[in-house]
Amino acid sequence: MAAISPSFGNAMRAQLTAEECQLVQASFAQVDPVANRVAAMFYERLFELDPTLSALFKVDMATQGARFMEKLAIAVKGLEDLDEIAPFVETLGRRHGGFGVKTKDYDTVSDALLWALEQHLGPAFGDDVRAAWSAAYEALSTMMIEAAAAQAS
Repeated sequence: MAAISPSFGNAMRAQLTAEECQLVQASFAQVDPVANRVAAMFYERLFELDPTLSALFKVDMATQGARFMEKLAIAVKGLEDLDEIAPFVETLGRRHGGFGVKTKDYDTVSDALLWALEQHLGPAFGDDVRAAWSAAYEALSTMMIEAAAAQAS
C-alpha cells in the first residue's frame, strides 16, 4: 500500500485560511445538536442526485448517518491542522475506495452536503460560509481521493 507524501497535508492546509476553519467549525456547532436530522437530509439528497449510490450502503441509514456525522465532526475539528488528521482522512479515503466510491462521487457528495447544510442553517449559510465549507470539503476529499488512488495503484 502506497503512502501519501508527508507534504500533502501541508499543501492542503495552505488552501484553508484560519477564517475558513472558524466559519466551518462555528456553523458545524449549529448543526451538531441535530446531526441525525442533517445526516438524513444529506443522504436523502445524495440519493436524489444519484440513486445508484444507494447500492454502496449495506447498513441501516440511521446508523450510517450517525457514522457520517461522527467522522465529519472529527474532520471539522481538525481543519486547523490537516497534517494531524491526515492519517484519519487517508484511511477514510482508502475505505471508501474499497467500498466502490468513485472520484466523480465526491462531487455529488459535496452537492448533497452543501444542500443539507444550507437547509438547516438557512440565512446563516451565506456565501462566506458556503465558500469555507467548499474549501474544506475540497481539501478533505482531495486527501481521500489521493489515498484511494495510491492504494489502487
